[in-house]
Amino acid sequence: MEGLGQGSKARIFAICAVVSVLLCAVVGPVIAAPEEGGGQATSIPGYSEDALRRLSDAIERTGHGPNAFPPLYRPQFVTVSDASLSMDDDEIVFVVHYPRGLIRIYPQRILVWHEVVNDILPDASGRIPELPDPSRPGPAGESYTVTYSPLTGTVTAFRSQAGAYPTSFGATGDLLNGNAILYDRTSVSLWSQLLAGCIEGPMRGKRLDRIPVLWARWGGVKKRYAGRAEVLSRSTGYRRSYGRDPFGSYQRPGTYYDNSRLTSVVSRLDNRLPPKKRILGLEAEDLFGAVQVDGVKEARILNFTLGVLPLVALYDEELDAVRIFDRRLESRDDRLLTFIVFEDKIVDQESRSIWIPEGVCLYGRHRDKRLLPVLAVDSMWFAWAAFHWNTNIYP
Repeated sequence: MEGLGQGSKARIFAICAVVSVLLCAVVGPVIAAPEEGGGQATSIPGYSEDALRRLSDAIERTGHGPNAFPPLYRPQFVTVSDASLSMDDDEIVFVVHYPRGLIRIYPQRILVWHEVVNDILPDASGRIPELPDPSRPGPAGESYTVTYSPLTGTVTAFRSQAGAYPTSFGATGDLLNGNAILYDRTSVSLWSQLLAGCIEGPMRGKRLDRIPVLWARWGGVKKRYAGRAEVLSRSTGYRRSYGRDPFGSYQRPGTYYDNSRLTSVVSRLDNRLPPKKRILGLEAEDLFGAVQVDGVKEARILNFTLGVLPLVALYDEELDAVRIFDRRLESRDDRLLTFIVFEDKIVDQESRSIWIPEGVCLYGRHRDKRLLPVLAVDSMWFAWAAFHWNTNIYP
């Protein structure tokens, strides 16, 4: 927790000690709708106040502590061409599209050592403002946090604001269903990384303002975003072996990421899918869905509905990435589209217009129209299902 005062450190450790319980066996269900578990509803879908208390009681204290994964603040970035000198084409990277057209790329092999990147965007003049002072209330500004939980393969990003106050985040080192527990430096509340919601502390029940993150491979990313994007630099101020992953490899089979062994306590196992199968988790009010990434890659297109929400998942072969969109046009009118592959192109059945995986129409009646992206959370199945046990699986 570099940069924190002794008083703040003491508060963090005190809270972690109180709410973290080392579990040695499987606990009961962690999710309860307000009418089932009682208590006031919160802004986290599917969770009442009582359900959040049960989550905080189930935190697994690992003993690692916050310094095991030091968060990054105001990191440096390099060009795509410079980053290519030390990266392999099949490496996993996380792509974030920020306001004003800024694109930043975060290599998984860096985030696996830090879990949290507190980023701040340049202003219109290109100047990087100071990080918000968490002790002074005020607008959050253009500051964002990108997070990665290695044991669950979960990626989330959100505005760096807890409640009404700007802040920055770090990882406590503790886990819940194998997923990282975060803290914010303003209120020292504890947050579930997968839920992007506070489960303990003054902010309990609050939800962070999330933004989409695209899981992709470097080979395609460097081609598409050359000259347009910045890449998180390995010059972090810490000595880490950024060329390797301490948990295994997404490029080599037989490591933690694709075997069946779980190293953390999980409250509920759903055997409908292999535990570490990669999915995109979705929410539609109090309904939850999990899109199997491999299934979309095989079919290239998946039309489906979550509740009454019509969705489509599109596979971007160049990036090896899957995106999810609302199948209604950007005006959100009654024109519902159904997508197919025709002559190796993505077309909608209704007009035979041609689309690209970014959700943009290139040719036809809907030329230059855009589908509205739907926020989805990359995660391993076991973690998503432990938090959302009533999840629908697609396909």
